[in-house]
Amino acid sequence: MQEIFKNDLGAQSEFITLISRERFTRYIQACNGDEAKAVALYCWNIRAAQSLYVYLQCWEIALRNRLNGFLCWKYGAAWPYDERRLIRNLTSNDKRRLEDTKRRQERERRVTQASTSIVVADLSAGFWVSLLSQRYNVPFVWRHNLGRIFSQNQSMDREAAWSKNDVILRLRNRVAHHEPVYNLPLLDLYQDLQHLVGAMCPATRHFAEASCNFREVWDLWHPSHERQVQDSRASPVRASDLAPSDETQSVEESK
Repeated sequence: MQEIFKNDLGAQSEFITLISRERFTRYIQACNGDEAKAVALYCWNIRAAQSLYVYLQCWEIALRNRLNGFLCWKYGAAWPYDERRLIRNLTSNDKRRLEDTKRRQERERRVTQASTSIVVADLSAGFWVSLLSQRYNVPFVWRHNLGRIFSQNQSMDREAAWSKNDVILRLRNRVAHHEPVYNLPLLDLYQDLQHLVGAMCPATRHFAEASCNFREVWDLWHPSHERQVQDSRASPVRASDLAPSDETQSVEESK
């Protein structure tokens, strides 16, 4: 990683101050106190997050559209307004997410009932991932219906589907909130993205593979910097740290 502010320590200090010393401390610690290398690491972190965006977008769109197709099949095209069968089975948090989305779209569009496609596009990624949790085992009969979502991996069980998608949701949120990703097992997470998207739609995986430059960005990571991060005083973030300890916890995500 090249030195960004070479021979201009004043500009480097100004940049770090703007980002905030408190926020930047983790990068400085990861580089053993070397601020120039910390700036380079910060830059690489941005590029890594950017490179994952294509796959994260494909994952989120594929997941919500597969789950929407399932809900339309089970409850009908107007499922967001099915109080008797669907909404009564939602958790309080998921019901709030759905009701807030409907009210927002009805208000903005000045309609009494927003179309399902509009509601689907506005619902958060956290809502869709939550539908894979154990709380919906009975109403959605995931034991028999999960293949409707992950048609290319019929061996995937509900628990694995939820845990893998929940980890990707947390990665998505870290990227959206400009949080560090350099200390995550990005190669493993990238492979999880490949498998999940491919399990839902091979054509979408093909598109993502053709459009994503993660491997190119990853190759820019010099081994010496990787060792510095691994050996630093900064606490590493592991894939297991991205997932909740149980499925009763809720993840809030950015829009």
